[in-house]
Amino acid sequence: MPVYNFKALPSVPTATDLLDVVLSKTQRQTPTVVRGKWQISRIRQFYMRKVKFTQQTFHNKLNGVIDSFPKLDDIHPFYADLMNVLYDRDHYKLALGQIHTAVNLVDKIAKDYVRLLKYGDSLYRCK
Repeated sequence: MPVYNFKALPSVPTATDLLDVVLSKTQRQTPTVVRGKWQISRIRQFYMRKVKFTQQTFHNKLNGVIDSFPKLDDIHPFYADLMNVLYDRDHYKLALGQIHTAVNLVDKIAKDYVRLLKYGDSLYRCK
């Protein structure tokens, strides 16, 4: 039976904090300047890279939040009952499920935008 340290659980970042972290990481780790004289294929590649990197960063951060919290089915029954008393079990599972849904939505949105970028025919449309 594993030992759990519930005091070591990380705090969940707020939406604005998460957005700031992801966008600043994207800004730091991907190229930032597009030249108007570039070929359209290079412009598409530039923006697709940014979209995919942002999606992957959101995916990793949100999955890190989900994985950092214990699954109630896997912990000792005493801790599961305590969790149910202190913080409703259904509410806990619902909150983790909503984060998982957010991960899936981010993935779908990124896929849609990459598809749109694939058919962009000008710098303006790719932006």
